[in-house]
Parts: sequence; structure tokens; C-alpha cells
Amino acid sequence: MHELRLDRACSECDARLTVHRDDAELRCHYCGAVQPLPTRCGRCGFAVRPVGQGTERVAETLAAMFPQAPLVRLDRDTARDAADVEAVMNALLDGSARILVGTQMVTKGHHFPGVSLVAVINADQGLFSTDFRAAERLAQTIVQVAGRAGRGTRAGEVLIQTEYPEHPLLQSLITAGYEGFAAGALEERAAARWPPFTRLALVRASGQTAAAAMEFLRHARDCAGPSPAARLLGPVPAAMARRAGRHHAQLLIEHAGRRELHQFLDAWLPEIERLPAARRVRWALDVDPLDIQ
Repeated sequence: MHELRLDRACSECDARLTVHRDDAELRCHYCGAVQPLPTRCGRCGFAVRPVGQGTERVAETLAAMFPQAPLVRLDRDTARDAADVEAVMNALLDGSARILVGTQMVTKGHHFPGVSLVAVINADQGLFSTDFRAAERLAQTIVQVAGRAGRGTRAGEVLIQTEYPEHPLLQSLITAGYEGFAAGALEERAAARWPPFTRLALVRASGQTAAAAMEFLRHARDCAGPSPAARLLGPVPAAMARRAGRHHAQLLIEHAGRRELHQFLDAWLPEIERLPAARRVRWALDVDPLDIQ
């Protein structure tokens, strides 16, 4: 997969389309929209130049650098069912493939005794995120990927591609392992009042317009009264505000105790359900949300 160096955004989402060269298509990985892959820019006429670090492009580069080393890919395009995954695994185990390029699906539950070198490409995307759990997920991924190397008789080596080698997260992983990283992360969570030191719920809303989603959430916040028992943050547009033709926004609810949070929600939700604005949007309550974006 490639990112296209062209102002070719999805018409339904605040996202750029991704090149799938094998199928000669541009696809949106959020709503599933598909367009033919152009060969030339419609504005200037120059040839389209794919850029980025998707699995297709990484595989092409490695194949050119190591033409004698058979290569296989493992991502959602090549592993459409269990048989595809099994074929890739067998190729690695019997030695008919020497290089594996894949997404996060290669990090868990696989045993590669012949693998001695693992590289994490573009680790920086997990260092800076609107979601407070992003650093934790990146650390877990790096540790899991590292666990794929050196399982046989040869020692393992892990390379991490980053523009920020001095970042505290990476340094704590290298010098103190995951336990050291986790200790520092917990200190940050406590200072910022993030889980597990507080409990969260998220009201997500989407409407035909951004104004409709935000209006509903503002009214929902007003229903909590001037001095609510919980802390309400927002509403704000979602990190990707427009997806599949709808505009998304969210309101975060925070409380130090789980029982107290649920008591607040039990009293608050009936008031929200009676709002006229609730009938003009789609909304849902997410308790202990896995991501906040």
C-alpha cells in the first residue's frame, strides 16, 4: 500500500486515499470508497508519484535491494482468509521465503524460529497522538515485534526507524524494558488524571452536519447541570471529524470512581434521551473507551 502524492482526498472522509497498486485502485481505509488509480495528475498532467511507507512500497524496495531473497507480505490485502495466512507461515517455516513484510498482524501469536532481524518502520506515528493510550500501544508493539526475533539458535536484533531517537518512550524501552516504560507511563497517567487513576465514558455523536452533532452534545452537557458530579470535557470534533459522509464529535466524562461514574450516567442518560436534538443525530455512550480520537 502507498500514500499518493496528490491532493486526492476521500470525498466522504477527512482522509487521503491509499494506493493499491496490484489492483490499480485508490481506496479509503475508513469508509471503503474505491477509485481507479490515475496515471497522471488531472491538474498538471505530470505522472503520479506514489510515496509513503505502506507494505507494498516497503516490499518493492526490499525486493529490489535483495533480489536473491524470496519475500512474502502479510497484511489485510494479502491475508484475506486463514488459508492465506497459513501459506505465508509455511513459506517462512520451510525457508522458501526469507523476508516477511507485514502490518501489526505479524506481531502476535506467530513463531518464526529462523527470524533473527526485525525492523519497525515509522515508529514515530505512535509517539504523537490525540489518544493517551497511543504510546502504550506503540511500546507493546515494539516489544511484541522484538519477540519475533532470536527464537532459534541465532541471536535476535531489532531496528527501530525514528526521527526522535532521544524520545523518553524509546529510551525507557531500550534502557529499562517494558516494565521501566510502564512505570513512567503510570506516573504520567496519575499526574494527568487518566486511567487507571480515573474512569472515563465518551458520548459519541454524528450528524449530517458538524453543527448538528455539536449542538446535541452541548445540550447533553447542559443536562448535567451547573455543578455536575462528574467532570465533562468538550464537546469537540473527533480527530477525524468527517467519516463516511457524516460529521463526528464527542463529549468526555471523567470521574475518580467507577460506581460514582455509573451513578452519574444513570441519572444523566434519561435526560439526554429526551432531548429533541437527540433525534437529529446518531449517538452512543462508550464506557471505558478503548480509544479517544
